[in-house]
Amino acid sequence: MADVLRPYQQSGIFGVIEHWTRGTRRVLLVAPTGAGKTVLGSEFCHLELMRPRGAVLFVVHRIDLVLQTAERFRARFGLNDVGIVAPGFDVQPHARIQVGTVQTLLARGLRPDASLVIFDEAHHYAATDWAELFHHYSQARLLGLTATPERQDGKPLGDLFDALVVAAKYSELLRDGFLVQAAVYQPPSAMGGDLAQDPLVAYQRYAEGSQAFIFAGTVEIAEQLAERFNEAGIVARCIEAKTPKQLRRARIDAFRRGELRVITNVNTMTEGVDVPQARTVILARAFRHVGGYLQAAGRVLRPHPSKTHALIIDLVGATLAHGFPTEDREYSLDGEGIKRSEVGAVTVCAQCGINYPSRPGGCPECGYVSPQQEKELPKIWDLELKAVFAGEQTPLDAKAREYKRLRELGRRRGWNLYAVQKEYQKLFKELPTITDATEEEQRAEYDRLVKIQTSKGHKPGYVTLNFKNMFGKWPPKEWAA
Repeated sequence: MADVLRPYQQSGIFGVIEHWTRGTRRVLLVAPTGAGKTVLGSEFCHLELMRPRGAVLFVVHRIDLVLQTAERFRARFGLNDVGIVAPGFDVQPHARIQVGTVQTLLARGLRPDASLVIFDEAHHYAATDWAELFHHYSQARLLGLTATPERQDGKPLGDLFDALVVAAKYSELLRDGFLVQAAVYQPPSAMGGDLAQDPLVAYQRYAEGSQAFIFAGTVEIAEQLAERFNEAGIVARCIEAKTPKQLRRARIDAFRRGELRVITNVNTMTEGVDVPQARTVILARAFRHVGGYLQAAGRVLRPHPSKTHALIIDLVGATLAHGFPTEDREYSLDGEGIKRSEVGAVTVCAQCGINYPSRPGGCPECGYVSPQQEKELPKIWDLELKAVFAGEQTPLDAKAREYKRLRELGRRRGWNLYAVQKEYQKLFKELPTITDATEEEQRAEYDRLVKIQTSKGHKPGYVTLNFKNMFGKWPPKEWAA
């Protein structure tokens, strides 16, 4: 059964096809977590099968991804049109779509006929791995799919691809409800090789019993953490690279059913795991490069009725180095593969303790915006971790509360109304219309504007226009007499 394509998915497909039409054969399609890379891959397969003699080789880097992808494709294209190239499976030479691991293809010397070769999670491949495949499929069109276009060592993918297409930005996916925003608890500084808190203590303190992925530094630590969580009455299991595939699948299925609260791992849960109800990621290992960090955080960004936002408990300072996981990024095939679009300061919410970037946006708990002028005496909520939230647009009720507070503060401190407006603008990037001013306050502002016009020689109309911008109405004509 065909998937219904979202608008940005259609746009991404058209962008790739446009490059192919112009003769650019090797194209990388960047689709952030939640954008639906499997759906995109399936649609490219469909388009290729519509071509005369069209055939697809879909390459993955892990055996469990072979089974997961083949199962999805067979549901759409049928059992006979999808072959599996992996240990333990018979070759189906007549299947027009072949799904296989790069390791099996290289080890067996298998080169199925293909007019299109798709490399899933393309950031895992190096030119040395691809050399033979590139040489054999020199006349085919090549497509890479990834959410993070850089390798684990931080290097970009320009040695493999000649063009890059971005399917969607994080802000688009958040706006349309395909991702949820993330709240972040982070240490005050990078921890080096240490952890700001014990992962079990951090989970009990911040995660509120939610389902969580824990990314540990070694298999031994991941297994020990699972044991300690179980001893504390929190059902947990470890999944590592050598976990048998049947046991791995059973544990993930149990996690999906809610029978497990926690899965500990090293690097095995960064891709190909879709459990939307999972809300929490605990970062208990260093992430030197942004790609791995975004993959880990992305495990909990998918929406689910049980959560309003995801939770990232950062015990190492990765969020300090790489920013919020839902920030828009700039991508490149050269130089820095993934770059932050903007870096902003963090503001403390005086009402509930959550922190957020210094731009309009309310916290996930109360929607309140902390007043910037009170930063000289910030409330300290925790000496080890600070709560951080990347909000979007501030709710109207929160703006109204802050406006009321600024008006009261202005009366106590003797501010004029212009000062109140400017303080409001610092928080919300817009000027408020003051509708609650007394006639005395309005006249005082009118007189202030007259003095400015007289002293600086502004043109006629300066006073009345600025008065209207502040109060939403023109001043009484008799005042001009």
